[in-house]
Amino acid sequence: MPYSPAHKEKTRDRILQSARALFSMKGFEAVTVNDIMKDCSLTRGAFYAHFKSKAELYQQALTYSAKHTELARLKPDDVSSKQWLSRLLDAYLSVAHVTGDRPCPLAFMATDIALRNEATKETYTNIYKNMNRLIMGYASEDNLCTKESIFALTSMIIGAVAIARTIDDKCLIDNILTACREQAKQILGGV
Repeated sequence: MPYSPAHKEKTRDRILQSARALFSMKGFEAVTVNDIMKDCSLTRGAFYAHFKSKAELYQQALTYSAKHTELARLKPDDVSSKQWLSRLLDAYLSVAHVTGDRPCPLAFMATDIALRNEATKETYTNIYKNMNRLIMGYASEDNLCTKESIFALTSMIIGAVAIARTIDDKCLIDNILTACREQAKQILGGV
């Protein structure tokens, strides 16, 4: 008896969750298909029912990860765009985000992407563009800043999270994240 579409989707999500976690911690080269399947308690055969290759999984794990970050959440109706941007920045530039289990693929996989194929680089580029579009959408509701300012802001916060992830000095991490939160809020007109 074949599996239901819901079961297949659930299995695919388990694989993507494991891939997201392992790729963001170790990078593409250090993770095998067997590592991913062991992590999500599935067989190697189940992998090939969902993905053609590790490279395809990596690309889809990027997209999956982006869809499951704090930034991807929709703004509640009772919150202004300015308040929402402030909350997003606080969450993104937090120690919990740097050490948490829902990493931003733009920060956590940045150096690994440079070594990947063109399709993966294109996926990464699209995620970056979507992040900018999302933030610009909220910022433009209150005319908070320009498109160029958003590029500066997103590049700064992605870099801050990427750097914070590599440092083992908790005080320095706090200082980096706090300084970037303050600068980001200034770019957005004091959100």
